[in-house]
Amino acid sequence: MSPRLRVALERLGLVALGTALETLAMPPGPVPAAVFVQDAPFLALLWHRGGARWKRWALLYGVVRFAVGLRWLAHVHPAMVLGAAVVLALTQLAFGAAVRFLSASRVPFLPAVAVCAVLQELLQTAVQGSSGMPWPARSLATAAFPPLLGAASLLGAYGGSALAAATSAWASGLASLRHGDGGRALRLQALVASGVGLAVVGGLYAWSGAVHRAEVEARLDGPDARAARTAPLVVVQADIAQELKNERTEADAANRIFNEHLRLTVEALETLRDERSGALAVIWPETMVPWPFLDGPLAERFPGEWANQLAVLTEIRRAIPPGVTTRFLLGVSRYLVGRRGPRAEVHEHDQTDSLVFVDLAEVPAEPPDPRTRPASGRWPWELPPVHHDKVVLVPWGEYTPGGSWIPWIRDLRNEHSLIPEITPGDPDQAPFLLAPAPPERPGGANREVRAGTIVCFEIAFPARCRAWRERGATVLLNAGNYAWYGDTGMPAQVEALARLRASELAVSVVVAGNTGPSCIVDPSGAVRTRARRDGRTQFVPAWCAGPVWADPGYRTFYLRVGDAPWYVAGAILAGVAILRRVRGRRSSPHDAGPGAPAGEASPAGGTPDATSGAPVS
Repeated sequence: MSPRLRVALERLGLVALGTALETLAMPPGPVPAAVFVQDAPFLALLWHRGGARWKRWALLYGVVRFAVGLRWLAHVHPAMVLGAAVVLALTQLAFGAAVRFLSASRVPFLPAVAVCAVLQELLQTAVQGSSGMPWPARSLATAAFPPLLGAASLLGAYGGSALAAATSAWASGLASLRHGDGGRALRLQALVASGVGLAVVGGLYAWSGAVHRAEVEARLDGPDARAARTAPLVVVQADIAQELKNERTEADAANRIFNEHLRLTVEALETLRDERSGALAVIWPETMVPWPFLDGPLAERFPGEWANQLAVLTEIRRAIPPGVTTRFLLGVSRYLVGRRGPRAEVHEHDQTDSLVFVDLAEVPAEPPDPRTRPASGRWPWELPPVHHDKVVLVPWGEYTPGGSWIPWIRDLRNEHSLIPEITPGDPDQAPFLLAPAPPERPGGANREVRAGTIVCFEIAFPARCRAWRERGATVLLNAGNYAWYGDTGMPAQVEALARLRASELAVSVVVAGNTGPSCIVDPSGAVRTRARRDGRTQFVPAWCAGPVWADPGYRTFYLRVGDAPWYVAGAILAGVAILRRVRGRRSSPHDAGPGAPAGEASPAGGTPDATSGAPVS
């Protein structure tokens, strides 16, 4: 075998190993602990055989990693997998470049890798306008470990990602022990010392997470519980096939979708009534009302569609049993006069992906004249603030990046997409008032249970969820349609995201997925109830019901500081590296082989020292 082919095969083996470890770790992977070594093959690749051609191999690693990690996008369109993988691979290249730069500048290797890994995931989120999806992320696997899940309240889910990357960096140094160059004892000593330090930091991190979970659980259910507990919220999962949903404009398909949701809703409410348990409200997933809901001006222009909108609400009211809740959170497509102005047909107008909050007891028997809309701007059955609109849109799926400047790109997208372009909602919408709550302490002021809506994959954006909490929401409603992605592991990743968001902000998270997951997560990150039928939680018609908890007075450290610590840490590491380079404190001669530039790895290869960051051969 030629030396060149041997080197190529070794590098391909590292790519395959890293991808396999991540696949085993990511939910619903069977080995979530693999996340703690999943970056080790990539770090070894950066210095393999002296680091020759590391850029092209880092880019290939990223393409393969993200293509496999986002393989469920192929159920929408195979091109989406390739497009997302190519764009996100650039973040993998940036990760490798940052690690090599800091290592060459003698910045301690473990913190350098940990911070760069988090900055890579933040960059993934920032470039989602091109790639469409901001994950996979290392933290999804850490949700399987309760103490680490609880520790998300400190530095967000990114704290788990940093720990996983740091342990991977330490593991990558183990390969250096096989080199018999006389420095093995020193490297072993460095690995032991750094391993002890990492174990202490990781132990303290996990301990703080366990303490947080215990504190939250005591506030939820302990003898001195302070969190407000509501009546059960009913979550409907009707399992509507995407093929049927794509035909919702046809009368038969629309009726089948509506009737299935209505059947499950009646079943759930009758069960609760028989158990003498009232319900807080009922939530239907994203766009599961298959007829348009109209903004005020359009209601006046299209009285037929307006009457149908009221007929939908009336039909739900007529079907549900007497004496149960009449409050519904409905996933709808809401039409409005937007940037394109008035159009000839309803479906030609701007459209938002919305969740509307209504009290069906107030819906009249006959639809009122839309011109008599009250001065408040909302009808009696519309509960304030009436609707929440999706803010973060899926590029190429729900909008066309650059389409406003290059119209033919938008026309091409519209020609091939089953989803019309969606108008983003106002990012500063007010939360829904779900219910009043008693005082935290006797004699105190009454509290309110308020909910913010994160539609579909908005749940993957910590900043979006944190913004709702800052505006007073103590419950997050994730109305989603994950039928697009088939019977894959993607719903398990959504559930992991829900648990991480709950722990980060100490809020309840309700996931209402058309085909799953559908569950209620308490503020500690524990799943309290989930939709299930015949032992299955995915791709089955089912429902679940359970309370949500609201604890407005409890604020996590992550809620207070957000992601700022990671940017500060990155700036500090970069500043240290630049300062050391300016002062001429480059890597030692031991790091550079004959003829190699200062600070580069030895042509003999090797991985960075676990403490100093210097490559060892």
